[in-house]
Amino acid sequence: MMKLSLDPTEIKKKIIKIPTIYKLIFCLFFNGLIFAALFYYLIMPQIETKRLLNEEHAKLKQQLDNMVAIKNNMEKFRKEYAQLQEMLQQTLKQLPETKDIPNLLRNVSTLGTETRLKITYFEPKPVQNKEFYAELPFTIRYNGPFHHIGYFFDGIRKLERIINVTSFSLAPDPKKVAGKLNLTGECTAKTYVYLKQQPKQDKKEGKKDEKKDDKGEAPAKK
Repeated sequence: MMKLSLDPTEIKKKIIKIPTIYKLIFCLFFNGLIFAALFYYLIMPQIETKRLLNEEHAKLKQQLDNMVAIKNNMEKFRKEYAQLQEMLQQTLKQLPETKDIPNLLRNVSTLGTETRLKITYFEPKPVQNKEFYAELPFTIRYNGPFHHIGYFFDGIRKLERIINVTSFSLAPDPKKVAGKLNLTGECTAKTYVYLKQQPKQDKKEGKKDEKKDDKGEAPAKK
């Protein structure tokens, strides 16, 4: 068998004979490989970690700035909230969430007493649902002097709850009182109720609408 032997002296002589330019290129290439390995395995993870930390720091700083801004404006927000609550209460008085007919009757009766007008009849009508509110019509009959009727209507206009008088009538009182000219009449008015939920369409009504022809009329029965 042939034995392979490495003679350090011979190897050194061969290396010395290599041109200097090749030695320089080899050194640069070898150092480049070492630097690339160090950069990929040591420096790159640190750069990525630093980038993630910078992003997290920016987010936390933004959150901190927002919290500081909220703290600095807390008193302003409290005042605005109190104002909104007050506006909500005022709105609910004008547009309550319930029909509250007893209170409505009480207000009308009290107003009649204050204006010295006699309320002889009060009748609420069926509620008519709209998109976000409902109309509550009602009828009032009254008796008294002309000016007192005018004061009564003016008082209705000034009530906290919204009441809209849609029609009214006046006629001489058949029961004449000596020295007094009284009028009797009837008015139709509407007040309003806030609906938290939009009313659902009646299925029966929907079926009836489907049966109607193009002219909007139901087909004649056979």
